[in-house]
Amino acid sequence: MINSLDNIIRYAIKHDLIKERDFIYSKNRLSFLLKIENPNSDKLLIDESKIDTSNIDEVLKPLLEIAKKNNIIESTHPDYADIFDTEIMSIFTPTPSIIEEKFNSLYKKNYKLATDYLYNLSIASNYVRMNRIKKNIKWSAYSEYGKLNITINLSKPEKDPKAIAAEKDKPKSSYPSCLLCKENEGFAFDNFRQARQNLRMVEIKLNNEVWHLQYSPYIYYPEHSIILSSEHRPMVINEKTFSNLLNFLDMFPHYFIGSNTDIPIVGGSILSHDHYQAGVFEFPINIADIIHSINYDDIKISLLKWPLNVLRLKSENKESIIKLSVKILEYWKKYNNHNLGIYSNTADIRHNAITPIARKNNGFYEMDLALRNNMTSDEHPLGIFHPHADKHHIKQENIGLIEVMGLAILPGRLLEELNMLKKLLLENKIEEIKNNTLTCKHYLWSLEILKKYKINSNNIDEIFNNEIAEVFCEVLKDCGVFKNNDDFKTFALDMTKNLS
Repeated sequence: MINSLDNIIRYAIKHDLIKERDFIYSKNRLSFLLKIENPNSDKLLIDESKIDTSNIDEVLKPLLEIAKKNNIIESTHPDYADIFDTEIMSIFTPTPSIIEEKFNSLYKKNYKLATDYLYNLSIASNYVRMNRIKKNIKWSAYSEYGKLNITINLSKPEKDPKAIAAEKDKPKSSYPSCLLCKENEGFAFDNFRQARQNLRMVEIKLNNEVWHLQYSPYIYYPEHSIILSSEHRPMVINEKTFSNLLNFLDMFPHYFIGSNTDIPIVGGSILSHDHYQAGVFEFPINIADIIHSINYDDIKISLLKWPLNVLRLKSENKESIIKLSVKILEYWKKYNNHNLGIYSNTADIRHNAITPIARKNNGFYEMDLALRNNMTSDEHPLGIFHPHADKHHIKQENIGLIEVMGLAILPGRLLEELNMLKKLLLENKIEEIKNNTLTCKHYLWSLEILKKYKINSNNIDEIFNNEIAEVFCEVLKDCGVFKNNDDFKTFALDMTKNLS
């Protein structure tokens, strides 16, 4: 048997959040938080043989039960428990100055030591809720463009109906200004926004300007990080953006870094705050084939074989890539091709934008520039170059940076829907698919699958994995502004002539 307070303190010591010297101090802070009069009471004993003491969720569970019993939280549902267990973990999470000092000290030895430290601390402190992230369903499948990665996002728990109802009457705070502001560090939110008491950032300098590096609480790939401006200001893609991305790579060459666009629809981002995303992962776009190359000064411009239209700039000269990226951006902002339905502006509204992605590869800088357009029409009110309605049963949300690179983030609702759909298909209840509220949206798609395959219990999972990847591929094609390689090649050749 072990005291439940001692158990979480031992967890914190084991994961280098605190030292042994902090034991009594931490126990007293926990006791006050949980309204426990005697922290050594036998009532706090738990059977450690029945729990995984390395699993933070299991370590926290008896403490959440105490909090509910003592009327500190209404329920152990995540809507109520998350803000409180985050407060518990904040007791063990070092202050920003201590973390930043250690990060900078490690960085002097090796940049990877520094990022490993901050990433592992973000997991150990439960800011990155790895146990939830592990619930995400992931697979890869091959398309005409190569491998695509698929994720069904199950890491965000469903909202409690009572919490949703209560949210209507909750006054909205203007502090912090948004979820990406530096003021979120250590801030205790209400039940309707994610708690940030255990969030820690480190300051970094990009072009002599202060930015902040933190890890995403719902990582979609290894070391999924966010680099956010110290100032709350709108997102923008300009010369400074390209320079910042490449300067970041000089500091952290093992990472890629990219940005969503700075206009609505063609990105999944918070447009109110300037920020980038980075991490360690080989996305499918990294190894995409090349359909054509153009030499421009000391830069090789490659047109990628990819569902969206992507130009890859490659050079050892950082300044050359920055200057050419700016020229391409400005050219694309004004580009029109009415025969192909590409309009750069309507009235005073800009439609053309770029999703930039940067990395270092064998001593070369690489800058991928994905061409985007956010026009809408009566036929496509959510966006002409956006997932079309026939794919909304799988993916309706905006296609942002991560998906541009070939990693689909699909909604959690799909798990239940697809399980029911598979069940009805195996039982040959085709008409019920059309009438079932979970599966009706997939009815036409399921008929197409039945035309292509003879389904049985042994092959249905593989078939669905491949077909979902195919839908995602078609979604990305919808987002491509040039629908064939010849038009894309003509654009690139005309562009380079005009830029010379």
